[in-house]
Amino acid sequence: MTVTGNEESSPVLQGPEGLDDVDRGILRMLQEDGRVPYRQIARELGVSEGTIRIRLGRMQDSGVLNVVAIADPFRLGYRVLAFLLLRVEPGQQDHVVEALTGWREATYVSSCIGRADIYVQLVCRDNDHLHELLHQRLPDIGGVREYETFMELKMHKVSYEYSPA
Repeated sequence: MTVTGNEESSPVLQGPEGLDDVDRGILRMLQEDGRVPYRQIARELGVSEGTIRIRLGRMQDSGVLNVVAIADPFRLGYRVLAFLLLRVEPGQQDHVVEALTGWREATYVSSCIGRADIYVQLVCRDNDHLHELLHQRLPDIGGVREYETFMELKMHKVSYEYSPA
């Protein structure tokens, strides 16, 4: 992200390669604690609270940053976290992705190359719920040639921290 113009004005963002020290500092602090007050960020980075507010708003508007709460599905009562690797029929990628992204249980859907065409993370209440998804709802989508399922037994690390390039 390149910031042009006065930092208190409304600069234009132009790609990740231009992140400055203030932008990187804001990202670092929010990735450690998404609830850290603007005042604390400003104090640590040596800039005004208004600068933090403007920079943060700009990064959010440009899609560089999205501040969300990450919940632990096991602590919320879900008992099954499963991963699917799907192979799809030629020409069916977009159709299958669109259908899966509509599933409430699908918390992550991505297109891949290699062993699978689509990777999906599913959060299910229990094994019966997973069975329903795999043997009733998935076949109804159409276009899925084959799939492989993995079940997660325990989460050892969950991190959404990315250092700017």
